Amino acid sequence: MNSKKLRWGILSSARIARQKVIPAIQRSQRGTVTAIASRDVAVARQVAQIHQIPVACASYEDLINLREIDAVYIPLPNHLHVEWASRALEAGKHVLCEKPLGMNEMEATKLQRVSRQYPMQLISEAFMYRYHPQWKRTRQLIRSRSIGDLQSIHVHFSYDNKDPDNIRNKLALGGGALMDIGCYGISVARWLFEGEPRRVCARMARHPEFGTDTSTTILMEFSQGSATVVCATQMQRYQRVILVGSHGQITVHTPFNAPPYETVRMEYQNGTEHSIHDFGPADQYSEQCDHFAAAAIDGEPLIAPISDAVCNMHVIDACFQSEQKDAWVDC
Repeated sequence: MNSKKLRWGILSSARIARQKVIPAIQRSQRGTVTAIASRDVAVARQVAQIHQIPVACASYEDLINLREIDAVYIPLPNHLHVEWASRALEAGKHVLCEKPLGMNEMEATKLQRVSRQYPMQLISEAFMYRYHPQWKRTRQLIRSRSIGDLQSIHVHFSYDNKDPDNIRNKLALGGGALMDIGCYGISVARWLFEGEPRRVCARMARHPEFGTDTSTTILMEFSQGSATVVCATQMQRYQRVILVGSHGQITVHTPFNAPPYETVRMEYQNGTEHSIHDFGPADQYSEQCDHFAAAAIDGEPLIAPISDAVCNMHVIDACFQSEQKDAWVDC
C-alpha cells in the first residue's frame, strides 16, 4: 500500500472538527492535519495548539490557498457548503464536505458542475457511517441474500436539542430534522437498495418559533420494496436500522454514530439462524479519511461520490415538496 499521507486543512473550528474529525485524521494511517482556519484567528490558534496543528489561518481564503495542503474538510453550516467547496476545488484542493452537501438539489447540482471543471480534484459527502466495519458486514449479508430479497428498511434517528441558538434549529442555515439527520436515513436506504426511490411521502411537525421541522416521517417506495424514516430533533436520543428480507432480518443497533472506543452490535436472523455480531472499537471517521486518501492518492473509487450526494439532495427536496403538497411526490 502507498504510504503517502494526505495533508488536510480544516475549514472551521466547528465542534465536529475539534471532537471527531481532527483526532480521527491524526489517528488515521494516511492523513495528517496541516492547517486550520476559523473566523476568529485566536480560536484557530487555540485549536491548533491543542491538536498540534502546524498552521493557524486568519481566514478560510488563506487556508484553501495554502500550498502545504492537499485536501480540505468542510464542517461549516449547510448554507456555506457549496460556496466554500467550490472555492476549494478552484484552489486545486480535494474536498470532503459535511452532509448535506447543499441547501437543495439545485445547489448540489451547481457544485457538481463546478467539480467537472476540475477532474483531478475529488469531492465527497461525509457520510462517515458507510466506512464502519458493521456496515461492510451488513452489506455483505444483504448482497449474498442471507436474508433473501431485501424488502423493507426501517430507520429511526433522534436526539433532543431545544437550544434556540444552535444552527440545527435555524431554518435559514439549513437546520431541521430532515436536513440534519433525515439525510442519513435517506442515504442508507438508497445505499442498501442500490437504487433511487420511485416516489416519496413526508409529514413534518414544525417548531412554532424556529420554523424548522422537529420531526419528519418519510415513506419511500423503491422498485424492490419500501423504506420508512423517522427523524426528530426534540425526542429521546435513539437510533436503529432494521432490515427485513424475504426470509430474514438484520438489526443495526448503533447505525450512524458508533463511538470509536466502544463495541457496537448487529443482529442477524433467518429461519434457521440467529446470531449476534459485536464489532470491536473502530473509528469510522478515521476509516473515512483513509478511504478518501486512497481515492485521492491511489485512484481508488469513492464510496460517496458527488453524484450520490446530488441524488440524496433530490430525495430531500422531494420530501419537502411532499409536505407542501400533502401528497406523494414522484422522484
